[in-house]
Amino acid sequence: MTRPERREDGFVAFYRGYTKTWIHALATVALTAFGTLTTVHRFFAVVAIVAYLLPLVVQYARYASGETDRTADGAGSNGRVETDELSASGTDGGPASRTDAADATPSDPTSRAEVAETETADSETTTGTDSSSEPRWTAVDSPTGETLFDAAIAGDDAYAVGSDGVVVAGAGTDDWRVVLSDGPGAGANALRGIDAVPGGGVWVAGDGGAVGRLDPDTDRHVDYSAPDGDTSNVAAVAAAGEPGDETVLLADGSGRVRRGRYRDGELAWDDPTKPGSGSSIAAISLREDGSGYLCDTSDGVYATRDGGRTFESVGPVGADGTLTDVAATEPETCLVAADDGVIRRYDGTTWTPHRLGDDPLRALSASGNRAVACADGGTVYERSDSSDWTQVSTPTSASLRGVAVGDARAVGVGEEGSIVERLGRETDAA
Repeated sequence: MTRPERREDGFVAFYRGYTKTWIHALATVALTAFGTLTTVHRFFAVVAIVAYLLPLVVQYARYASGETDRTADGAGSNGRVETDELSASGTDGGPASRTDAADATPSDPTSRAEVAETETADSETTTGTDSSSEPRWTAVDSPTGETLFDAAIAGDDAYAVGSDGVVVAGAGTDDWRVVLSDGPGAGANALRGIDAVPGGGVWVAGDGGAVGRLDPDTDRHVDYSAPDGDTSNVAAVAAAGEPGDETVLLADGSGRVRRGRYRDGELAWDDPTKPGSGSSIAAISLREDGSGYLCDTSDGVYATRDGGRTFESVGPVGADGTLTDVAATEPETCLVAADDGVIRRYDGTTWTPHRLGDDPLRALSASGNRAVACADGGTVYERSDSSDWTQVSTPTSASLRGVAVGDARAVGVGEEGSIVERLGRETDAA
């Protein structure tokens, strides 16, 4: 990856890296020590301030002049992971994480060139920018002004859910319609998640235990709200199976997952389970073979191999921010997005980070080697096959909250009913 010149990053980027150095640690100790001596004489307050600020000023002056490209501890000043070198061990007994390999770079110039050439060939963190003059994503004439939180694709239609229980659907850029205006139980509770079983039902869920199943052929729905009397807010939903024989998983803000089986019009619920420590679950994903993943707000990721009956931990991920979405790509692999602008890929044993940008990533959809992620300001990133992630232009500046990828289209949804869509198999996530 080509790094920007350090002086263009500004003081904020410098200070983030500086706070992780031993110089900052010593300056902080001096500030505290001299600060406690103010009880002896007020003059020590001046000494404490100077002891803290002087190293900062000196280091920033060197940084701004280009005298140094690294902070005192040898790590990049922006604190980002730049390579895929394995660290010596994982965190808290979890899978091994990746870290910066700057300390392992040989001092010999020839060796450095060889290492740089190898890293360029092997790097998976490069994020390009779409150079096409025509945006590949188009704006949809949205039938609602409500914020949309999630999206799914069922056959020829794409669906989205949002505030006040709204459900919208459309087969193209100009024929979107409101399917439900106030949720499956007419309670106007916000719907947070949606998922579809190929050829089967479209499942929606949200606040107050709102749960419903829509028939994509007729747009008719059945209300299954408050499963077993539980009115907890549902943060995410996942569904898989065969039409008429469907498994649905509901994840809530208390870290619980409730599994339901829909057969021939009848729905039976299991008791909820807690895969982790009880932290709020951010997202859940389920594949047709019964494998899947969920992520929570405490850096935890959990895998299931039996359709959500049981889960095992495959984290922690090691994110600097909070996990926001997860996509199961294969039974043994997944991607997770976080609000630190980084996608992390799990290959069955190891988590590998890929920085897409600085804006928080809000949503992610993937299958196989194809993926789409979206962020604030209408930002969209795509990956096709084994290529690097690429930022592409969209005709909206609204923050996108949900994304879905299907056989012949991709759709992103967000604030104030914003919908953007991309047609063509090049966005296929299958």
